[in-house]
Amino acid sequence: GQFFVMMSPQEVLQGGVQRSIAPRAHPYSPKSEAPRATRDEKRRAQHNEVERRRRDKINNWIVQLSKIIPDCSMENTKSG
Repeated sequence: GQFFVMMSPQEVLQGGVQRSIAPRAHPYSPKSEAPRATRDEKRRAQHNEVERRRRDKINNWIVQLSKIIPDCSMENTKSG
């Protein structure tokens, strides 16, 4: 949730008035779990793909660096 300050700048700077956050009009209740579950699965799949691409880029840079650095080949690395 987000909170918004509903005061004038003078009230904020003075700080003399104690204000409370208004309660919600209706308590939170999830509508249904099915749409949320499919949305979560889609987000997770997208996140996994982004992470996979990130790891591939990192691994490609490691391979390129190993070719550039003298006496550094994939046989000499731990995970090689």
